[in-house]
Amino acid sequence: MSRMEEFSYARWVLRINRLVQICLFITLVGAVNYIASRSFERYDLTSNNRYSLSAETLAYLEQIREPVRIIVTTPPESAREETRFMFRQVSRLLREYALASQGKTGKPMIDVEYVNVYRQSEKAQELVNKFGISPDQDNVIVVTSGDRYKQVLPPDLWKIEEGGVSAFQGEQAFTSAILDVTNQNAKTIYHLVGHGEMQPADVDPLRGFSRVSYYLRQRNFKQEALDLMEVPKVPEDAGLVIVAGPQTQLLPPEQEKLRRYLTEENGRMLVLLEPGHPHGMDELFYDWGLMSDDMLVLEASNEFIASEGDSLVGNFTEHPVTKILRDNQLKVLVGLSRPVRPDLGAPIDNSLEITPLMASSPNSWAERDYLRQPIQYNEETDLEGPVPIAMVSERSAGSRFGLNIPGGKLVVFGNAGMFSNNRFPAAANETLFHNLIHWILDQDSLVNIEPRKLEKYKLSLSRQDLIDTGLNLLILPGAVALLGVTITLIRRR
Repeated sequence: MSRMEEFSYARWVLRINRLVQICLFITLVGAVNYIASRSFERYDLTSNNRYSLSAETLAYLEQIREPVRIIVTTPPESAREETRFMFRQVSRLLREYALASQGKTGKPMIDVEYVNVYRQSEKAQELVNKFGISPDQDNVIVVTSGDRYKQVLPPDLWKIEEGGVSAFQGEQAFTSAILDVTNQNAKTIYHLVGHGEMQPADVDPLRGFSRVSYYLRQRNFKQEALDLMEVPKVPEDAGLVIVAGPQTQLLPPEQEKLRRYLTEENGRMLVLLEPGHPHGMDELFYDWGLMSDDMLVLEASNEFIASEGDSLVGNFTEHPVTKILRDNQLKVLVGLSRPVRPDLGAPIDNSLEITPLMASSPNSWAERDYLRQPIQYNEETDLEGPVPIAMVSERSAGSRFGLNIPGGKLVVFGNAGMFSNNRFPAAANETLFHNLIHWILDQDSLVNIEPRKLEKYKLSLSRQDLIDTGLNLLILPGAVALLGVTITLIRRR
């Protein structure tokens, strides 16, 4: 055999060998990817499981049967670093939701979409038309499924303590929103009518309730009017009954229907009263250990009087509704108020827990004969400050199988004007209403997910430390690079 034939044979053997190696490598890569796709695992190695969803959220996601769409408006390029940091936290968390919702089918039930309202005009218009979002709002998140939707706003995502952001509670907010939009048996909020109450469709600045109605509509709460004289009882789908500033008394049959709703159905009521107008719910309040005298709360010092003559109230007690306001020393703007206090003559009921929410200043008093001139404090007939102007009465329905069963909740404010159209956006009024609605509807405890504390790591280096660190990091790579260049030059020679 000639030398030429031997080299030709060797080349063919080498080519076949390489072809076999390539085939084996491709087969190995394919096998590894196939195995990885069938047994995919992700591990969170962070100290506080920053990139992992809780077991409770994963259990909820497994129960989703309808697709959920999450629309996130992205911050503009000129946004501050704090805003960009918050956006990164939200996007990382939502990526985990999308991955966890794939399940066994591999098709994600949660679709996350990012919209730049300044560049994507069609998407921005959809947010305006379908979800009622302002066209220039770039810090809104909408969770929607079917025809139901709920907005998640920045205050829902961050826990604020002592004037600063201390924890990220996005998982709690998003899981609650997903449960809301996928729940087909959502409760309805009823507004009582027939007694001159403030109405959701009224845009009047002083007596209108349209801002509250818009707030509830933004959060996907269904709202209906309730005339107790036309129905045999409070509807079964009532999650909350709002009595907003009645001008005339409720009749005894109406009061009895509300009493049964609270007691027998473990219902929820929010009552907003005004001085000078009898409400006709004395017996109902008596059952719940409360009373509201027809008196006028007055401030003796101008320190708590706003420029328009309204009162500034910042005296809050420790309660989930008022915690944020108390911790951050916020105030609410109120108009004329009447006292709401415990009824000391009511029978002792161990199932009741009565808690004041807020009160006037220590220099105030509640005037009984407020039509008299001049008005002055009378220790025999008037109430000495601080005077409570909002109370919560919560009844425990007992326990069963080791579980506490929530009972009814009655919240009474001695002021209705603080939630009227002109005062609702003022001071911390909207924040108070936000906390109140979520607490009274048990949405604060809908998911028991702990907020994630924000951990900031800071490395302090002097100029010399920075130089030494840079040199240490460059010496070894630089030496290897120099050696490689030297060897290359030697070989070329």
